[in-house]
Amino acid sequence: MIQNFHVRLAAGFLAIVVALVAVAALSYRTAQNLVTASVWVAHTDEVIAELEATQNSMAELAPEQPLSENGDFREHIFHLARLISDNSRQQARISQLNLISGGKLAANDQRSHVLNIILEMKSEEQSLLESRTSQANKISGATLNAITAFSVIAVLACVFGYWGTVSNLRSRERAEKALSESESRLKNLLAKEHDLARIDPLTTVPNRRAFYEALDKERVRSVRYHRPLTIGYIDLDNFKKVNDSLGHAVGDELLVEVAAGLTSNLRTSDYVGRLGGDEFAVLLPETDATAAKLVLSKLRLRLLEQMKAHSWKVTFSIGAATFLDPPDSLDVIIRMADETMYAIKAHGKDNVSVSLVG
Repeated sequence: MIQNFHVRLAAGFLAIVVALVAVAALSYRTAQNLVTASVWVAHTDEVIAELEATQNSMAELAPEQPLSENGDFREHIFHLARLISDNSRQQARISQLNLISGGKLAANDQRSHVLNIILEMKSEEQSLLESRTSQANKISGATLNAITAFSVIAVLACVFGYWGTVSNLRSRERAEKALSESESRLKNLLAKEHDLARIDPLTTVPNRRAFYEALDKERVRSVRYHRPLTIGYIDLDNFKKVNDSLGHAVGDELLVEVAAGLTSNLRTSDYVGRLGGDEFAVLLPETDATAAKLVLSKLRLRLLEQMKAHSWKVTFSIGAATFLDPPDSLDVIIRMADETMYAIKAHGKDNVSVSLVG
């Protein structure tokens, strides 16, 4: 689309340049032709004027006075000879005038012959004047038509160039708008996909991947600011029996209820994640072992109340590890909380235990 626009723009610009060059060339050529025609018209007018002056000088002579004795007549003939030096027919007539005026004919006969020749010369010059004037008019008219035609071409080229520019700008605007909308939709989809990839589809709490990312950030912050960090590992006791006896739909509902209870009974700064199956984890930033034991114990009681409300015989083994200097390995941090949780399960389940590490 952009390439076509550039082609149209270049073609329009080229048409304008060609039209302007053609108009300039025609104008220059016409100016030269008109100057030449004007010079010839002026020259012909001068010849006709000189012929009329020659004719008038004859009328001023006495009837018996020979033309050869009239200085004005001879001077006019001399001027005429100079003016028509490029016209062989008129030169021949000047020669005749000189012969007749210098001959021995009677004065009346001289004047009669000379007058006839002058009238012939004047008639020819008038014909030349009409022809040259007509030619000048034709040149001027033809040039005017050509200039008009090329001017129309230039105007049309400008119009189509403008139309092409506007059309291309609108097309580009639409394309850019569509591209922007597509990019926005794609970003939203990517963001949604990214979020979905980090959210457990059943419980809508963060999944293992998202939980590990949050744990890593809190681990770095704990090391930097020397603040305690507690991670709790939650296992649902007897979940398999409920799932097998009441069905997977009830099991899924139970997991959703537990996730909601964990989220609603913790601080906004705490982090909940489902690590898989019936195992959840909670992240308690800036929480020491004593405070963690209190928080997790209250959390266990709230969860038990939810289970009783649905007559689900499920209890909770919550093992936690509090770190004063967390190790670099996230798996080690998770394993320490997991080991504390399994120690509870080995001693009767349904309890809370917090281990202090480092």
